[in-house]
This record gives sequence, structure tokens and C-alpha cells, in this order.
Amino acid sequence: MTPLGWVVAALVAPAVPAEAPSLDAWHGSWTGEGQAFGKPATARLEIAAGESGATGLAYSLSIPGTPPVSYSAEAQYAFDAKGRLRGKWSDSHGRTRPVSGGVEGATWWTTWGSADVEIGRSTYVLENGETLTVSDSILQPDGSWRVFAMLRYRSTKG
Repeated sequence: MTPLGWVVAALVAPAVPAEAPSLDAWHGSWTGEGQAFGKPATARLEIAAGESGATGLAYSLSIPGTPPVSYSAEAQYAFDAKGRLRGKWSDSHGRTRPVSGGVEGATWWTTWGSADVEIGRSTYVLENGETLTVSDSILQPDGSWRVFAMLRYRSTKG
């Protein structure tokens, strides 16, 4: 086959479909320890399949002290037809935030909020399927990100 023939063959050959993005690797029950707002904290994550291919997340955070801090939230995430992650995060303070994001390898990231209130990001990095490190940051006026929480989780499955 001539070089032109190879080019034509490559152009008309059916493309191998890309695997649809998924959050399945993060599904499970997780218990974490670390820092939140400059103080020692513990947290729990429940990540599971939801309706219509969505993923649901339930989160609870505890910071001991006087007064103790207790925070919880629920979120729903789904990938659109273009592979972009979309969702909604609702918390125990009555706030609801839109979420967008994606997955690359062992990292799941989200950007949440809006410019009129605050913009944040969260990253969920899997290590060996048994450890999950979650980092939460807020966008600062100078364009930098300030980490306000970093917790390391262990799977509680099995």
C-alpha cells in the first residue's frame, strides 16, 4: 500500500471508542483523618452508584474543640455526553453549589461554587484503591488557591 493509501485507510477506519468516564473506582465507604480549617479533623465519605448512572456522595466532617464543629453534605455527580462531570453539592448550612469536573487516571477533581459567592476546588486522589487523599481549596482574590482541608481516607470495605 502506498503512503497515501495508509493515510486514507487511517481516516476511514472506525475509531476505537474511548471508555466512558466513571467514578466507580471511588465507590465505597471511607474514614479519614487530617486537617480542616487549621485544626485536627475526622471525616466519613460514602460514595455509591445513584440513579441513571449518577454517583452519590455523602460527607460528614467533625472538628473537636470548643465549640465542636460538625458539617455534612450530599452531592450527586453525572457525566454528560461529552465526558464532562456535572453535579450539585448541598450542605448542612443550607447552601447548594453547582459542581463541574472530571477524571484523569487516579484523580477526580471538581470545581464548585460561583464567582458571586466563592469558587472552590476539591481533588480526590486514589492510591492502590485503599487510600484516598482529598484536598479542598478556595480561590483567592490574587488567583492563588488556599487549601482549607486535607484529609487522608482509608477504605472501610470488607
